[in-house]
Amino acid sequence: MTTKKTDREIGDLFQPLKANVLESVKAQHNWQTNAMKRLSVIQKNALEDTAVTNKMQWDNSISFMERILKERIDVATADLEHCIGPSWTERWTGWRSRSPLESQCVAAKNELEKLLIADEAHGKQLENDELTTVRRNLQTQGVDVPYEIISTVWQKLYKLTFLNRAITSAQQCRKAFYHRSIACNAVECNDVVLFWRATRMLEITSNALRLQIMNTEAQRLEQEVKQYLEDLSRDEENKKKLITGKRVELAEELRRVRSIQDRLDLFIRELNKEQES
Repeated sequence: MTTKKTDREIGDLFQPLKANVLESVKAQHNWQTNAMKRLSVIQKNALEDTAVTNKMQWDNSISFMERILKERIDVATADLEHCIGPSWTERWTGWRSRSPLESQCVAAKNELEKLLIADEAHGKQLENDELTTVRRNLQTQGVDVPYEIISTVWQKLYKLTFLNRAITSAQQCRKAFYHRSIACNAVECNDVVLFWRATRMLEITSNALRLQIMNTEAQRLEQEVKQYLEDLSRDEENKKKLITGKRVELAEELRRVRSIQDRLDLFIRELNKEQES
């Protein structure tokens, strides 16, 4: 218990010094220009490579693509649910109800879903005539929804639909490795190749950075820290500012007491010599 307390006190004693060294070295340290150029070339070559050479790489790319898409789908789903309000189950179990705005969003969503089902290749933009048609259809149902709300719901619904179609396409591409030259055109597996290139670029970049840090940057950083500490050791004013606390004050007091004690011992010895003579 005492040892832990002492270690903590020592850590607190040097905390300002460590923080000062960290900030100073971070501000002074720069990545080598040649290393940055080499890394840029490596990344460019990795991105230009389009040949997926084995099925493991193909499957890993699809898994990476699915993971990213699922994260985006969760966000898009939450965004749409926030717009349309609680579901039937949530309303029944939580005694909640939809606001008038949420009811308008639900009506717009149901009508827009019909549009997406009728035209699966529909683009991102909703044309003015389609917007007018959707609003008139809602009015015939007794719901008057402004154009702005219809456009907002369309953007959220289209994004979610696009992401769901993309993940379905990725799952279809999982079986298409041996026919990828055809599959890239038939089921849009070019996205898988894109994610493979991105994955490969990240792997090569991380390896290059790790080697650069281990072989060069760690040694350069160590030298910079040593040089800064040597410069700091000659700066008495900064040392007093950075190394402070009760332990420092006690050490200074002990140093003064020892100095007085040494002088007193010297005085006693000289006095004894005079008495003997």
